[in-house]
Amino acid sequence: MTEDFPPPPSREPPPDKPFHRLSPLTPLVRGSIFLVAVAATTWDDLRTGNLGVLGVILLTVLLAGAVYGWASWLRTRYWIDDRELRIDTGVVYHQSRRIRIDRLQGIDIVQPFVARLFGLAELKMDVAGGDKEGSLAFLPLAEAQRVRQVLLDRRDAVRRSVQPSSVEDASPEGSPSWVAPDHDIAVLDLRTLLLSILLSPETIALLLAVLVFTLSAVFVGGLVVAPGLPVLIGFGLVVLRRFSGYYGFTVSQTRVGLQVRRGLFDRNTQTITLARVQGIVISEPALWRPFGWAKLDVSVAGAGGTSETDGGPSATTVMPVADLAAVHALASHLLRGHDVDVDVDVDVAGIELDLPPTSATWLDPFGRRFMGVGMGDDLIVSRQGWFTRSTHAVRHARVQSVRLSQGPLQRRLGLADVHIDSPPGPVHVRARHRGAAEARKLWEAEERNAKAARLSRL
Repeated sequence: MTEDFPPPPSREPPPDKPFHRLSPLTPLVRGSIFLVAVAATTWDDLRTGNLGVLGVILLTVLLAGAVYGWASWLRTRYWIDDRELRIDTGVVYHQSRRIRIDRLQGIDIVQPFVARLFGLAELKMDVAGGDKEGSLAFLPLAEAQRVRQVLLDRRDAVRRSVQPSSVEDASPEGSPSWVAPDHDIAVLDLRTLLLSILLSPETIALLLAVLVFTLSAVFVGGLVVAPGLPVLIGFGLVVLRRFSGYYGFTVSQTRVGLQVRRGLFDRNTQTITLARVQGIVISEPALWRPFGWAKLDVSVAGAGGTSETDGGPSATTVMPVADLAAVHALASHLLRGHDVDVDVDVDVAGIELDLPPTSATWLDPFGRRFMGVGMGDDLIVSRQGWFTRSTHAVRHARVQSVRLSQGPLQRRLGLADVHIDSPPGPVHVRARHRGAAEARKLWEAEERNAKAARLSRL
């Protein structure tokens, strides 16, 4: 008995869906750094007409790279099918990426500095499971906005089981206009950003390092300063990355969620779907607390646990620095999600937090009085940290599981930890060093609340 298998997918697009190409300027943007390096290295030789061996090699590599870049652009095509986005690439080896539209969680618009100069942008696909399965780089900004909106509209249509014919044509030319922000919710002013960076540990370390190396150069000699230059450059780059990454930080409301725009050199536009918000964390560094400032991060389903790297901006940050009252208001907006017409109490500041018993001092003498946990009708909240105070909050309906743990020292002191598990991200609600009986009651109560909240959503 033989079984007929379906034929392999064709490399050619359907006849009624012509393919589209990236911007012809894509090879120039991708090779801009190498182009500048070659020009800087061989400029004097080019001007005098005396190219050395190194100059000839660099120009040959540049020419070969230009040919390869043009061929890569020519072989890169994309089109939007009824239920998938297909991207074909490859010069030597052909590669075809097929991204299911119904698995798209979000699409970010990113504009690196060189791409901004040419009015281009990159679309980054955020697919269920936390993987970046594909991108379109680079497209004209207006076209990138239209393609993004077409994909999101088709995703919503597929999830509602609407026939593709009821959605607008999937080609960029026939797509609806990109959704502009309805209104701005929060805007980070430049003065607050500069002061917050000045009051960061990295800036203080940079200033101390400059002072130490300056005094060493004056009293000892310049040879002592030379080995420390990489340290100064490293701290300086961290400060610069933070300033450029959070410059112009704006949070706006759109019909599909919250839109975050930021960046001085590289412009990034990210949309957070409120229905995917799992929890929030409010951070209050010690140096910011006298000014009443805080930072807000969010866990989004499918986005994973990204964090700041080398001082750069994090995709989980919804507000890098603002007044605590404004951060609490934005946190409530995120936690409420689409339940705008439902009477839910998602005010993090309104949850009373209880401290661990005094016996917890043996395990954490400095941090015990900064720990706390509280439970409301819709939220469970925990706090920890003595230098950077972090408040984590998750709605009962978003809790995936509740765990009870007890180490050997905790057993001797009659203490235990309660872990509230939610999707991966910066939010980790944890009741540390509670009394064993209290921990079990908290565990049982949260199990009941989470189950009841999930049933109420059915």
